[in-house]
Amino acid sequence: MAGTGPIPEILGLLSSQIAAFLALLLAASAAHKSLKFARARSAAHEFAGVPRGAASAAAAAMALAEALAAVLLIAPVHRAAGAWLAAAIFGAYLALIARAIVEQREVDCGCSFAPPGRALGAFEATRNGVLVVLAMLAALSSAGGAVPVAASQGLAACALFSLYIALDQVMGQRPMRKGAAL
Repeated sequence: MAGTGPIPEILGLLSSQIAAFLALLLAASAAHKSLKFARARSAAHEFAGVPRGAASAAAAAMALAEALAAVLLIAPVHRAAGAWLAAAIFGAYLALIARAIVEQREVDCGCSFAPPGRALGAFEATRNGVLVVLAMLAALSSAGGAVPVAASQGLAACALFSLYIALDQVMGQRPMRKGAAL
């Protein structure tokens, strides 16, 4: 990218930061599904509508797909493929969230690190829409050759992931009742 101007170089670095963030998020999601497998299996059945007998296999397949996307996102030569896989994963979750909202079903999507307990709504739909757009941006910007993730991009990914987790925790809180004391 040297000699092509500052804009492509900046986009390459930004793409690396986005890819590192998405890789970290997907790896954490895969680990979360593995550590909380009963919750993932329940979400596959209740949220995604997978038959109970196939829910374990579906939950394991999703964790595997998330882990694969995370690995591909880190490797510059495979980043575009990983980003498109990430966009497909986040897009599928977005479609399932939209279906649950339209059908007014209160189900645990399993798509939060916070404990289940609030109905799906605009926050979850917007969050997944943003993740789809970020994954597509990483895919498109790395199609011509991706920049390796450097330590600074890794640290930026950790910072973005920390903000993501904090927002996830805040949005998972139950709202206070009117008149409740702080």
